[in-house]
Amino acid sequence: MKKSILLTIALIFAITISNAQKNVYFTITHKLNTADFAFNEVAQNDLLQDFKITRVDYYISGIKIIHDGGMEIGLPTKYILAKGSAPVIELLGNFNVTNVEGIKFSIGVESPTNNSDPTLQITGTPLSFQSPSMHWGWSSGYRFLALEGKTGTEFATRFEMHGLGNANYFNQTKMVAGMLVGTDDIYINLDADYTQALKGINISTGPIDHGVNATDLTALQNFRDRVFSPGAGIPSSINNIGDEFNVSIYPNPTADKLFIDFGSNENNADKIVITDLAGKIIKENTLLANNEINVSNIAKGVYVVKFYTRSLNVANRKIVVQ
Repeated sequence: MKKSILLTIALIFAITISNAQKNVYFTITHKLNTADFAFNEVAQNDLLQDFKITRVDYYISGIKIIHDGGMEIGLPTKYILAKGSAPVIELLGNFNVTNVEGIKFSIGVESPTNNSDPTLQITGTPLSFQSPSMHWGWSSGYRFLALEGKTGTEFATRFEMHGLGNANYFNQTKMVAGMLVGTDDIYINLDADYTQALKGINISTGPIDHGVNATDLTALQNFRDRVFSPGAGIPSSINNIGDEFNVSIYPNPTADKLFIDFGSNENNADKIVITDLAGKIIKENTLLANNEINVSNIAKGVYVVKFYTRSLNVANRKIVVQ
């Protein structure tokens, strides 16, 4: 009898451990074919046309995490603005999952949010006004994709594909096993090959298509069908994000104040954002004198402090508010 009780307790403990809360991250590594992406690097599409990309910005929304035998967790209010200037390393939230099997998402912004008033969005969030602009107008909504570059002789010919429109909001599913890092973090890793974004598009003519269902639509379809594939691993910068700044936070946990140590950095972060584990912004620009952050008015829980320099997310640190 005692052995049976002990076995039951052990089983309950094992189930509890296996189903513990996990932080689920979504990462995208930008690529040009198999090489790491960089602006103004020469690449070639399937029509053997050389090109250089000067801008690639796009929205990701409609995210659903596929886990534990096909169950899904929907994130209807989660929006990511992906930019070629930095890999996507986005905390989706803290969930009761064991195995992550894939992810569903769309490029763009769904209706009716797509046609809502962007002035109502919190400054600094993905759907607020951006520079360069990612909003076309209230009737047409957001630019789902802004892909720009140069081609032709001495790369003197410009091309632009700005895809948008509610009818062009496409769903896609990528089955990719989540990577467990430590005991608490799962990473869903994708590669994005932007040579595939120009597949079948004759860029030699210098198309400038903004929401007219021409090459801009083909580019969106390529993003749906060809651009994304399971990644080889976490973007290399995930392991050293913030190391360039050697930033540290203490004490952690805390109930009132955090102190920021930027080490020997020449330039401190010019923007600091505190989010919850679902990515909701709790506080912005919170750095006080003596590199302090006041968290006494934040509810108890786990949060992420994000450091930005020139709009780039250069460091993320988890904190616990007691």
